[in-house]
Amino acid sequence: MTADLSRIDTQTFDRILCAAARVFARHGLRGLEMASIAAAVADETGVAPAALRRDFPTRLDLACAIALNSGRRLVDDQLADRRPGEPAERIERLVRRHIDHFRHRRAEEDLRRTVLPTLRAVDPARYRELSELRTTYLHHLRSIVADGATQGRFPVDSPDASASAVLETLESVVNWYEPGDGLSAQELGDVYTDLIVHHHLGGPRG
Repeated sequence: MTADLSRIDTQTFDRILCAAARVFARHGLRGLEMASIAAAVADETGVAPAALRRDFPTRLDLACAIALNSGRRLVDDQLADRRPGEPAERIERLVRRHIDHFRHRRAEEDLRRTVLPTLRAVDPARYRELSELRTTYLHHLRSIVADGATQGRFPVDSPDASASAVLETLESVVNWYEPGDGLSAQELGDVYTDLIVHHHLGGPRG
């Protein structure tokens, strides 16, 4: 039996988009026609191919939905953490959540970066939507860095520039990390926390 996208829950919809992202990861953004993508996703998830093609008529529509879904999940998860703590503790929690997101959603995040230049050229409205997610994340990160600077924990000249450097460093994890390479999530989080807190932000050790 196949499912109609209009009748599924959020968790199942997310699973469908994750499956589609894996298809794009195997074949590239333009490697398959939409009909073949829909059939591959149907084989894995049970969604009706016609329903997928109705909601996402083109490959770009589907790729954009995948990118937005992944980006929103990352940003919503980061903004949801309102626990108190020293700035370095808050940065560490942010780093580890970011690492965990990228480990589990590598295909989606690869696609998000791939689709941005195309959207910028052909669909400025959706490009802005994706870009605004990153801006929201950057503002959240800047607020933590600024708190640390105000408290004398992070001796940075510009919270804006430092937050941008931190986010670029975090986003670099997708360039090289492979879960099978022998570095655990804990170890990867340790590496990036040390790099960001002590190198980029100048936080004291110990």
